[in-house]
Amino acid sequence: MNLEYNRSMKSKVSLLAIAALAASSISALAATSPDAPVALFNGTDLAGWTAFPAEAAPPADTWKVEDGVLRTTGKPNGYVRTDGRYRDYKLTVEWRWVPVPPPVDAEGKPRNRNSGVLLHMQGEDAIWPKSIEAQLMETNAGDFYVIGGVQTAEIEAIRDKALSAAGADEQAKTRAINNRRAPRKMDSSEKPTGEWNTYVITCRGDSVTTVVNGVEQNRATKVTVDEGHICLQSEGAPIEFRTVRLDPLGQ
Repeated sequence: MNLEYNRSMKSKVSLLAIAALAASSISALAATSPDAPVALFNGTDLAGWTAFPAEAAPPADTWKVEDGVLRTTGKPNGYVRTDGRYRDYKLTVEWRWVPVPPPVDAEGKPRNRNSGVLLHMQGEDAIWPKSIEAQLMETNAGDFYVIGGVQTAEIEAIRDKALSAAGADEQAKTRAINNRRAPRKMDSSEKPTGEWNTYVITCRGDSVTTVVNGVEQNRATKVTVDEGHICLQSEGAPIEFRTVRLDPLGQ
């Protein structure tokens, strides 16, 4: 009986230790809400950020900090993400497109430069991870894209409307089902290439609002993720970031 008792106790201790370790890990990764302004980018290096894929991490050529500016070549596709997880905040991001020739498609025709801010990123690193994207593609800043199964009320409504209009058209049905975009509501409010733009993104509970250079462009509600890492994308074109700051809601 003593032997069986000892085994039982050891088993309980082991389970308690595992539970404590799991709780500690969860606590370490818990999302926080800022109670004062937080400069996520310090203007000097990428302290507090992790690059993905790994080979794109500094001091590789993809991401560099020079003269207080975070620059990416846009190649390979990937991102830098905050080490911390956040919820309920106002995020301010300043960005500008580098005045070099834009990328071209397979036929050699110029295409829009592309990047984005991934919000509430969760799960494993991937191209692309579970998140909601505040789009930065040229002339499309303010759009939302959902990634990795994330949904919003607006995208579901767009999808349902397109499905209803598709009738028996199977291709149209497939496009409707696969839609992950909620376009901006106003004309583009972006500045020309080479000029700094300001993105103000407010995340409150299950809603996200995007404001581009003072113009409210979009609002997502019933978003199925409400916390996680924040990522800046590398997606095919050189782009520069300056301010990346969190403020408490209400400021």
